[in-house]
Amino acid sequence: MRQFTCPCRLRHRISILSGAGNSRIAARLSSLPLKSTTEESSQPPISSDILLESVRSSQWHFVEQLSDKITPSVVSTTLLNLVKTPDLALSFVKHIDLRFLDFSTQCLAIAVVSKLSSPKPALQLLNEVVVSRSKSSFSVRDVFDELVLARDKLETKSTILFDFLVRCCCQLNMVEESIECFYLMKEKGFVPKTETCNCILSSLSRLNRTESAWVFYADMYRMDIKSNLYTYNIMINVLCKEGKLKKAKGMLGIMECFGVKPNIVTYNTLVQGYSSRGRVEGARMVINEMKSKGFKPDLQTYNPILSWMCNEGRASEVLREMKELGLVPDSVSYNILIRGCSNRGDLESAFACRDEMVKEGFTPTFYTYNTLIHGLFMENKIEAAEILIKEIRERSIALDAVTYNILINGYCQHGDAKKAFDLHDEMMTDGIQPTQFTYTSLIYVLCRRKKTKEADKLFEKVVSKGMKPDLVMINALMDGHCSTGNMDRAFSLLAEMDKMRIDPDDVTYNCLMRGLCGEGKFDEARELMGEMKRRGIKPDHISYNTLISGYSKKGDTKHAFMVRDEMLSLGFNPTLLTYNALLKGLSKNQDGKLAEELLREMKSEGITPNDSTYCSVIEAMSNLEHNAEKSDT
Repeated sequence: MRQFTCPCRLRHRISILSGAGNSRIAARLSSLPLKSTTEESSQPPISSDILLESVRSSQWHFVEQLSDKITPSVVSTTLLNLVKTPDLALSFVKHIDLRFLDFSTQCLAIAVVSKLSSPKPALQLLNEVVVSRSKSSFSVRDVFDELVLARDKLETKSTILFDFLVRCCCQLNMVEESIECFYLMKEKGFVPKTETCNCILSSLSRLNRTESAWVFYADMYRMDIKSNLYTYNIMINVLCKEGKLKKAKGMLGIMECFGVKPNIVTYNTLVQGYSSRGRVEGARMVINEMKSKGFKPDLQTYNPILSWMCNEGRASEVLREMKELGLVPDSVSYNILIRGCSNRGDLESAFACRDEMVKEGFTPTFYTYNTLIHGLFMENKIEAAEILIKEIRERSIALDAVTYNILINGYCQHGDAKKAFDLHDEMMTDGIQPTQFTYTSLIYVLCRRKKTKEADKLFEKVVSKGMKPDLVMINALMDGHCSTGNMDRAFSLLAEMDKMRIDPDDVTYNCLMRGLCGEGKFDEARELMGEMKRRGIKPDHISYNTLISGYSKKGDTKHAFMVRDEMLSLGFNPTLLTYNALLKGLSKNQDGKLAEELLREMKSEGITPNDSTYCSVIEAMSNLEHNAEKSDT
């Protein structure tokens, strides 16, 4: 509803009461004596006839002036009289403000406006109602039932209202509610439109809920809701996400059997699916097929291939092929190239791509800057990253949440807690809420600096804010306590994970095993490996190396080699760390002969010894020589 200042309201009141506009409403009111504000407020509510007449004559100033005196029943009656002129009903609703109506009248207004040829106004009104109700106690069934009553009042057979409700829930990322609404329609015998079902399928696919997407698709089939091109494109994308590329390509034949011809989006989806799995030759086969069907590949076809080939250092092959087809790289292409170079540590080429991007008329995006900043931090070029941030600020570009998180994580990885927390404070000042990633980085740097008490407080703050910690965050905190020898707290975190229904992983148990080994509790560490297996978590080479290292430090080479043998039997190849740990134990036990044998084995396995390796071997050999000298004496 438009807001008026006091002079403006007074001006409208004078124009109405003086008969301005020569309308019948004005004439009727001009015959009434002027009354004080107190007397006006005691006037009875406006009648539906007067309201309807003022709406039809577009006397919106009058409607707005007396909107607080209009009762829900009068609004409802007016709306019912405007069913044949939904555009006028929409204007009416806008001038009295939907938020100030009761729930029943709101739904009636939406039902009337839904008769417009464009769905946008009804969807917008429905969005307002759903959002306002979701702030208190929201039930999609309540909205559905009220819309059923509104539909009955209009005496219409159309079920478009309920399709709109599903679409509205999807737009608001309320996927469960949209699915519930679908089944409420099914209960009532209403058949949802294919486009409505596509909204749900698209939401499920976007959330990677592929299994739910297939369950829903099966229900569509049972309800005899026909799939259209968009439906098939979504399901092909679902199959690609599941890695079922052969079935995804086979869906093309199913489409054509039902008379639905693939479009360029269909083929591009398949190319994306093959490319994301590194199946570039498969992607090229799809491109050849789309060419044979008369489709010309575009940038959306080649950018996914470019992305994968960039990781392989073969971007030039794709760029040459794109050039032959007359395809000029766009901002997405350049960002892919910049990311590929940054990931390989080739920052010089990454910045050269950025410069070329600008030269070609493309403005670097947040993604461009974030990729470059992340690359600089990964290469320990902190000063260069700070210069780039300064450049962004000088261009008056406000940092986004991703940029802040990259910076905070970068400083945390380099142990600069002060700058990380300063950025956290700046982030809050800019009105950007920290995410799980933000807090995980901060907890990590606190633990790295042995400030586990502060890390615990920050963790408690995260929980108190209603943010559910994730596995990475808890693992970071647990590792901090294990490193400082506070195993009681570490194991209490494991118990908290169970309460929060967060499944531990191999990283969790490796932290605990390392902490126990640090305290010399090797048997308990070995028992933890058994617990891992009972939970269905497979120990990895780090798990075994942790135990081997623990036993070796103690000088218990017998158990160290037993763990090594178990590791080999499960198919894990010893690493440099494995050999160095074993050699450390042998040097401690002055077993130079076995150390020499192990060094030869290590080289035969193609593992290059380092300084630590040779130090351990020399120490073991010197002890052997010393013992030999004593024997000769």
